Amino acid sequence: MFLHIGNSRVVSLEDLIGIFNLEIKHNQVNTQFLESNYRNNIHQKEEKTANSFVITREKIYYSPISPLTLQKRIEKNWE
Repeated sequence: MFLHIGNSRVVSLEDLIGIFNLEIKHNQVNTQFLESNYRNNIHQKEEKTANSFVITREKIYYSPISPLTLQKRIEKNWE
């Protein structure tokens, strides 16, 4: 199954590691994690309009959709 994360992007639920609120990006550990993955694995251009970041096995995506809404979409897929 797949999850639509906004900006015409979908990710496989099998590859999904986590969905996080962008507000926690300002936590020192999260900032270091995102910066260390910036060059190779992150799609940066959507950061200005993002509400969450989605971590998959291959990449990190910014999403304009709130983490709660993304979670609800996942739960709806499992019904």
